[in-house]
Amino acid sequence: MSRTLAIAATLAALTVCVTGCSSGSESTIAPAAQDSPVAVGTGAEPGLKASAEAQLGFPPKPDAATTQSYLADLKAIDPALVATTDPEALVNRGRDQCRDIKARPEKEWTKVAGQRFTTAKTPDGLADATASQVIKVVRARLCPTY
Repeated sequence: MSRTLAIAATLAALTVCVTGCSSGSESTIAPAAQDSPVAVGTGAEPGLKASAEAQLGFPPKPDAATTQSYLADLKAIDPALVATTDPEALVNRGRDQCRDIKARPEKEWTKVAGQRFTTAKTPDGLADATASQVIKVVRARLCPTY
């Protein structure tokens, strides 16, 4: 499941629970607020999203220095890894890999990394040796405690 889909499902479940967890037939929401639109852009979403991501097994987003080191390490493995992909997308792929490291058996990590990190030269996936190097970089830079 992609991170975005997992987060959306978690947030939807939280919304249902918060708005629908009444013990009786009468609403516990003030009448004036019952038909009010949900507040968007209140500044609470990033924290809520980060919390949901953490509960789903994703590491926190790296700071700028860590991101640059991560991208440099990927480039050292194969410059094609960073040549055509948006840096944020590469960070998200790495965070997705961290979740898989936490959730999947170790024997699956290389295959999944090989499928996740592709290049123009390797559209069907990386070779196992390259994927193993990517896993080492991901673990060292994005999820060292996993």
